[in-house]
Amino acid sequence: MKHKDFSKQMRWQEQEKRSAGDESTADLYRTVRNHFESFMGGGELSLKDVTPQKVRAFLKWLKEKGLRTNSVNSYISNLRAMYNRACMGWKGRPVESPFAGIRLKREETVKRAVSTEVIKKLALLDLKEEPRKQLAVDMALFSFLACGIPFVDIVHLTEANLEDGGKVLAYHRQKTGVLIRMEVNPGMRLLIDRYSCTDTHYLFPVLPEDATHEQYKHCLAMENQYLKQICLDLELLDVLTTYVFRHAWASEAYHRGVPIAIISQALGHTSEKTTRIYLSAFDLDKMTEAIHVVTEGVEAMMRA
Repeated sequence: MKHKDFSKQMRWQEQEKRSAGDESTADLYRTVRNHFESFMGGGELSLKDVTPQKVRAFLKWLKEKGLRTNSVNSYISNLRAMYNRACMGWKGRPVESPFAGIRLKREETVKRAVSTEVIKKLALLDLKEEPRKQLAVDMALFSFLACGIPFVDIVHLTEANLEDGGKVLAYHRQKTGVLIRMEVNPGMRLLIDRYSCTDTHYLFPVLPEDATHEQYKHCLAMENQYLKQICLDLELLDVLTTYVFRHAWASEAYHRGVPIAIISQALGHTSEKTTRIYLSAFDLDKMTEAIHVVTEGVEAMMRA
């Protein structure tokens, strides 16, 4: 494979990630490649085609497509990673990178969390006549009950993840590989038992045993579709997705005074710094509460 053939190099790197089981990065590489090839007009791409002018023009092109700042940053960052890898051993590599001088500033995203009152409404639903929708609700509830366990980790749980006679749940996060162990509380046990008789390799009947990444993505999309329908059924203003229940657990724990070190451990973050960034958006509520406590006396005098 010629080093200067960037199109083939990008495809090869995508396949390498997929072969290593890193489907998410492989999908991202494919998306970046498709965008960049579309921007460049299609056809074979040479590494020499990746110039500072082209990179900046591509950055502008992505922004003009209406993509979010963090998506644009991710595409540029991953294009740079693929370019640097493709340049290894290439004698024509320029002294200065075509990505030099580009500063990617992350945009703070709004944390998606719902109140425990909304979660209680879900817990009260009786959807026996709609088993797929019931399963979607149960997955959302399990995420909240199990310290915000992500959907991808829930659907891969098996009996092997239950230790000490089923009293402890232990799993490695798919994203980081961090080991998380927690007591199986009554709510978690109720949901596990609800599906214990199903003919499936997993604790919950979501994925087939040898599911591909594409099948997983389909299941995730269906889960979010059911949650969207439940929003409409309950006339909720909140937007429900699989991830809001992870945020909901973190937010509730934070506001109840659970130490950040414990929240970090429960979420499977590799550092408390990550957790602090994760929780930073929730400070607004605490700030609002503080302002009210400090100023309520003066405000009362003003209203008198």
